[in-house]
Formats: sequence, C-alpha cells, structure tokens
Amino acid sequence: MGWITELLKRERIRKYIERLGGEYGPKVLEIMDSAGGSVTDEYVAEFLGVKVTIVRTVFNRFHFWGLVDYKKERDPDTGWYTFRWFIRVGRIRDAIMKEVEADEKEVIKKMEELSNYMFFECPKGHERVVFEVAAELNFTCPVCGAVLKPVDTEKEMERLRKELNDIANIKATLRSL
Repeated sequence: MGWITELLKRERIRKYIERLGGEYGPKVLEIMDSAGGSVTDEYVAEFLGVKVTIVRTVFNRFHFWGLVDYKKERDPDTGWYTFRWFIRVGRIRDAIMKEVEADEKEVIKKMEELSNYMFFECPKGHERVVFEVAAELNFTCPVCGAVLKPVDTEKEMERLRKELNDIANIKATLRSL
C-alpha cells in the first residue's frame, strides 16, 4: 500500500479526487497505487467490475488534469494499441494541495462572514439571510411565513475551526511527502 492509498483514507481527500476524476477516481488511484507501476484500463475495469469505458473516462479526466500519463504499446500480431497508465506522483500532490487551498479560502471567507454579520434563518430551512434583509422581511420567511430565528454562529464557527484544522493537517501531510 502506497502513500496515495493512505491519503485516500481521508474523506476530504477522497472528495477532492472525486472532483477531479469522478465517482470511480479514488478507487482507480488506489488500484494504480497498489499495482506499483503502470496498469491497463482493462486491468482496472476487471478489478473494479465495471465497463472499461468507465475506467477510460476516469483516466481521461485524470490525464486532463495531468495526474496520470500513459505509454502506448502496439501488439505486433494484432496491430492493436495497449495503453499503460501510470501516476504522476508530484502532480497528484499538487492537485490535492490546490483543492485544499481553495477549500481553505472558502472556509476563511465563511468565518469572516459569520464574524461580521448576524444571520437569521427559517426553521424549516427555506431561507438564510443577514439581519438587514431579515428586517426588511419583518423576520418572516418569504417562502412559508415562519418566523426567522437567529443563527447560532458560535456552533458554526466551531465547526469551521475544526474544518480549518483538518485542512492544516492535510497541508502538513502533503508538504511532508
């Protein structure tokens, strides 16, 4: 088991890889990582029990992002080409770091908003607005007419602090690879 498989045990990193390669992206990388070298799309498809076109789609998405590359080999008897795919290790780390940093910026932005504004929300989940808008709406949800309640921002801030801590841990792990 390689370092990519270890990284993919973290839910956040699995989500990043899914963003880049699709639903099967993390599983494809795990198979490639455990194979320790290059793999064919047929091998991965058989291992996953899915159509080879699904695996090729994942490889093409990863190739677009520069996460994998391939070598083309021609069978002298049939004339058919076989593509042997391999991981571009440094690019995987860079791509994950880029996703982590984007999430970090988003979390910081949310924390700043929570610090600078007072929010009100519909108890049924229809609307969430800042104080000024809530006042214009007479603290009434425009969808269902329920009374808008103040949001407990401290609970949300605590969740965001934990998220920021998780992001910092992932960044430290990536830097150490």
